[in-house]
Amino acid sequence: MRLRTLSIVIGLVLVTGRGFCYPGDVSPLCNREYFPAAQRGISQAKKSILLVMYLISFNKEDKNSKVFQLMDELIKAKLRGVEVKVILDYQSGSSFSAGQSNYEAFRFLKDKGIDAYFDGAGVYTHNKAIVIDKRIVISGSHNWSNAALARSNETSFLIDSPKLARQLLDEFSRIKLSGQELKEDSGVGIPYWAMEKNGIIPEMFRRYNERGFDIWLLLLRDFDGNAEGAVNTNYEVLAESLGWLKHMDRRAYRGEINRQLRGLSKLYKLVEIDTKYNQPIKVRLLKKVERESFSIPRAYWDYAWANRLNMDAKVCLLINLAELGRKQQPPEWMLTRPQITEKYGINRNSLYLGMKALRDFNIIDVKCSQIDVGYENRMPSATVFLGLYDMREFEQNLARLEEAYGRELIIKSREYAFVVFKGYDLGVIEEIAKLININGAANVDEAFRIVEQKSPDNPKRIFGYVIGILDKMKAAVIPAKTGT
Repeated sequence: MRLRTLSIVIGLVLVTGRGFCYPGDVSPLCNREYFPAAQRGISQAKKSILLVMYLISFNKEDKNSKVFQLMDELIKAKLRGVEVKVILDYQSGSSFSAGQSNYEAFRFLKDKGIDAYFDGAGVYTHNKAIVIDKRIVISGSHNWSNAALARSNETSFLIDSPKLARQLLDEFSRIKLSGQELKEDSGVGIPYWAMEKNGIIPEMFRRYNERGFDIWLLLLRDFDGNAEGAVNTNYEVLAESLGWLKHMDRRAYRGEINRQLRGLSKLYKLVEIDTKYNQPIKVRLLKKVERESFSIPRAYWDYAWANRLNMDAKVCLLINLAELGRKQQPPEWMLTRPQITEKYGINRNSLYLGMKALRDFNIIDVKCSQIDVGYENRMPSATVFLGLYDMREFEQNLARLEEAYGRELIIKSREYAFVVFKGYDLGVIEEIAKLININGAANVDEAFRIVEQKSPDNPKRIFGYVIGILDKMKAAVIPAKTGT
């Protein structure tokens, strides 16, 4: 059934939560009507396809499934010259078992040459939308899962409206993508030679010279690229960026900055300085950033991560960025722990603590490899860089969750989320709150206790395993049908 020339208010409410009116042709896609319409729309695309999907439950071995057939249509579209871009919710990639996760779909699409992305840290992308040729929109409640396409009650709409399509493309262009900031020109270049095993940064780390490390990065940040290597900075700018103005007086922070600058000059041979009492500071970089460099996002300072992370986490952040800087398609990289310690000269304990801190903050996620072959023979785990986010925005959104679900429930849900390294993942925190309401506090507590007993690098120490335990609990109390 086609409803012609309908004023489209529902389109953007479904996708963005905001209402706009556009004329267009609308076809409701109820339940099983979605799959043939989506397959036909993708197969007939001429120029472009943008897919923004909360969940693609994908198994590349199940070639007869409807999900595989839709994915195959995306590949065919790419091969015939259509521009195909896919944005997936990363929380779904980390919240379900490997066979169901967006991560499997992401890897498959990447391997086929399609531009596939996860959303960034602090973002929860619940959209289920396809925009074809900047004209056709298919959006509603259908995920790309066998359940949604073959069993569940779902409602979506196919809407022929160029105006609506343009509005959605504009909305989706604002989604922060994981690793996106690594490609931005505004990042601060860090030379690879500084990260080498015997480089400056491992040397600073061995001395645990965090203040000297912080000041050198600030000098690189403030350097404008002039031929002389002169850095336009002053004591107050440095002290404010370091967070020292709150607890140091003028004499104390100037003295400490001078002490660290002398170390950068005499010990590390990184700068030439001219510091005189009551005179402006003069700094010249002796070793400039060359072409062989990677980028640290300015969000590192803008969102105060430079003051929030400890030295272990800061160095591990640079290791992540260095590895991603060598790849053309962030946000994933893979090395074993022995390979990382050998390459970057960081001890294994500091590597563990630093990577754990980044994982706890939801800056990275780790897809732990299987351990059925034993820890000594296991493959390297995949590390995914999610990005640096604004902690103030996170806290505001957390307060909204507390208002919606109750403060006590969200506090408890967040405690559970930390068990699976998702204490700063708003989507997982909210999902846990829903699970408590549906399954009961006692069952959820038991499920998390089971998962908490597993080691941090066990691939089952994830939220998806908690869901699996709860599903088994639910199945155990449902009586089997007798057939009478």
